[in-house]
Amino acid sequence: MCTGLRFTDDQGNLYFGRNLDVGQDYGEGVIITPRNYPLPYKFLDDTKTKKAVIGMGIVIDGYPSYFDCFNEDGLGIAGLNFPHFAKFSDGPIEGKVNLASYEIMLWVTQNFTKVSDVKDALKNVNLVNEAINSSFAVAPLHWIISDKDEAIIVEVSKQYGMRVFEDKLGVLTNSPDFNWHLTNLGNYTGLDPHDASAQSWNGQKVAPWGVGTGSLGLPGDSIPADRFVKAAYLNVNYPTVKGEKANVAKFFNILKSVAMIKGSVVNNQGSDEYTVYSACYSAATKTYYCNFENDFELKTYKLDDETMNVDKLITY
Repeated sequence: MCTGLRFTDDQGNLYFGRNLDVGQDYGEGVIITPRNYPLPYKFLDDTKTKKAVIGMGIVIDGYPSYFDCFNEDGLGIAGLNFPHFAKFSDGPIEGKVNLASYEIMLWVTQNFTKVSDVKDALKNVNLVNEAINSSFAVAPLHWIISDKDEAIIVEVSKQYGMRVFEDKLGVLTNSPDFNWHLTNLGNYTGLDPHDASAQSWNGQKVAPWGVGTGSLGLPGDSIPADRFVKAAYLNVNYPTVKGEKANVAKFFNILKSVAMIKGSVVNNQGSDEYTVYSACYSAATKTYYCNFENDFELKTYKLDDETMNVDKLITY
């Protein structure tokens, strides 16, 4: 359960991030992977990082396993839960670029600067159902990838194989698939942010009770379909603001509107599903903003000359 979001400001600067909604926290923290850090692959030759990366995740056997991350050139990617639909290859395929599914995050951020180049490269990618080690299961994910010009959704399913969608809305949630979510938006074309006005029904005046009737019918629960509709609608209708401070506030206002509050959703294991953290990356200043369910103070971390060139992972 997660919500991904992106938009650009009036100057074309990218803001991109997500809510992570799960039934537990994983000890996650902000990780900066510097340039020239060892980068192992399951099926490709091992290499070293060429671009510094920042994002939220956990470190497993020295490997930065990101939930979302962004390279120094302003290209970002976030993985969101895609249960019942995600189906990766059982093994490598000759002639393809074979990646364990968890490797796509760093593969994208290390090899590309633009989404357009990622789209071309994905035509020859095979994602393999391979876990990082025996202690972890393969996560059933799909991904939103964005630069300042465009965003795409990458999904791999048993029915369709790999599909890449253009994401003009700048939003992603969870299952069903992205195309289903686009179709579902047709149920909400009557939404209007303006308050309702009085009407005459067969001579009887019918008037709204007061302000707040704008956007009447906008979903407010936590299922992926309704979070998708609400985030997309707010992303379209939120007024343009100027400056980084105002745009970061805009970003978190939208994310918090679709956050999952402890006690509102209890999963089949009896655990609360809740928004563990919310995060936003500003590509213009290379700044990662985040806060947590138990700590609403907005924390900031930056990619700069020092952090991009250290000789080890930086973890916060």
